[in-house]
Amino acid sequence: MALNYTTRRRVLQSSGVIGAAGLAGCLGLGGSDDEDVVVQYNAVDGWANYETVREEFTDETGIDFPEDTKNSGQTLNALINEADNPQADVAYMGISDAIVAEQDGLTEPYEPEGWDNIPDDLKHPDGEWVCNHYGTVGWAVNTNEVEEVPQSWEDLLDEQYEDTIALYNPESAYNGFINFLTANFAMGGDLNDVDPGIDFFNELQDRGHIAAMPDQGVTTSFFQGEVPMLMAYDFNAYEAKYLSDLPEEDVEVVVPDDGSIIVPYILNVVNDCPRRENAEACIDFQLSDQGQQLVAEAFVTPSRDDVEMPEEVTELMLPDDEYESSFSIDYEELVEQQDEIREQFSEEVAS
Repeated sequence: MALNYTTRRRVLQSSGVIGAAGLAGCLGLGGSDDEDVVVQYNAVDGWANYETVREEFTDETGIDFPEDTKNSGQTLNALINEADNPQADVAYMGISDAIVAEQDGLTEPYEPEGWDNIPDDLKHPDGEWVCNHYGTVGWAVNTNEVEEVPQSWEDLLDEQYEDTIALYNPESAYNGFINFLTANFAMGGDLNDVDPGIDFFNELQDRGHIAAMPDQGVTTSFFQGEVPMLMAYDFNAYEAKYLSDLPEEDVEVVVPDDGSIIVPYILNVVNDCPRRENAEACIDFQLSDQGQQLVAEAFVTPSRDDVEMPEEVTELMLPDDEYESSFSIDYEELVEQQDEIREQFSEEVAS
């Protein structure tokens, strides 16, 4: 499918819209027989091309795949609350929530189609979770507001970037938290030592380079031209370039060349789920060539390294060599350390 202007804008047009079918997906099975439906928590139209993924899955299998509008944290909470009587078959979550679900015994192992072509750092060794796609820390820069586009974390300390940087609050938003962690690695830190990142962010604050660091709304602010630089994920940056009201030629996408953490998005089979065969079919489809190419249309990166990205997508994205600085981390260790890291950020970074 050609990624024309209409397709590019589909994400923003459908974002946040909960139709009758979506509500049916959240509240019940919409009259379908149990054998003819799969329930995946967190399958939101307007994100990762899920509307098309759901439609194509149903066309291929005859199994209804309703929308579900939970986010990752709400999905984890639902799995915990429903542990004695599971309602969902599949859970889709960010990596940290997925690992917590696995550690709490809320998932079952499954090795889906394409398992051998998924890198080891993007799947649980026993199949408890598997990455569907991932984002990479990346920035969007409004070249009308920023004369020289920064290419690294170190560059951001230059005086020309005063009052330019906007990111989500690392205390409360995972997006901002991962950007802080990436800066920490770039400055020589790791998951057991975030002092370099603390020092770096304090220096940015002291120099007046951080223009905004709220809990929410940063992406929208950049889309509307209110802040010069968005520090987020690469897919946020591509959306800013191709889906916002800003002129395409005025937005430059950057993957910092001194470090960029990969953030996996995970599929799990729910423990003791009511429709195990349908759960497997759903995950198999999303990890198939077709499913992986569909999610790529939303500027997220498929987890399978043998899948060829659609040409109409790759021509809009940075070349592969711009991603040479990207890296995975020990995500299980991250889960162990993240509360302590956030607490240290809260206590030590200037407000």
